[in-house]
Amino acid sequence: MIISIGGNRLSMKAANDSSIHGFRLNYPGFYAKVSGENYINASNFIHVDLNMSFNRAIMEHGYARTSRLNFNYGFGKMYERVKLSVSPGLCYCQMAYQNDALNKGVTETRFAPSLGFQTDLILFKTEYQYLALFVEGSAMFAKPSRWVHQVSAGICWKPSFRKKEPDMVMPQ
Repeated sequence: MIISIGGNRLSMKAANDSSIHGFRLNYPGFYAKVSGENYINASNFIHVDLNMSFNRAIMEHGYARTSRLNFNYGFGKMYERVKLSVSPGLCYCQMAYQNDALNKGVTETRFAPSLGFQTDLILFKTEYQYLALFVEGSAMFAKPSRWVHQVSAGICWKPSFRKKEPDMVMPQ
């Protein structure tokens, strides 16, 4: 299991509603991900990810909040100091807008397939532990008025409480 925490930047258009004017996302948002990996050989792996991000936004006479949930299944390659992965998946977004001047709230959801790319710069790696800096880009496959694209960056950590197995020694 690998835990990733960081910040994100979303790119999206607001809902088409007469009460939403001057919509602007605040940056950065909060990003968290849990991943599981299974290595096919020494450098190739497949993985399953579940990630979520939370962002706030402002608009004329109100505010908005956005959450984005992705489920990805993909593959990747590990090198000595860099790890690359490609992750097709599904993206679900929910946005809530509140116009205080009109006392009107609007909620909308968006759901579409997505594709993510992640690059990790490995800082520390042992057989059971891992620490890296990551940059991930994820795009939704929807019409431009419905997309919620994301770029995120942060730190990845693979916690492990296993001790390194002792080397084999021959009796003398």
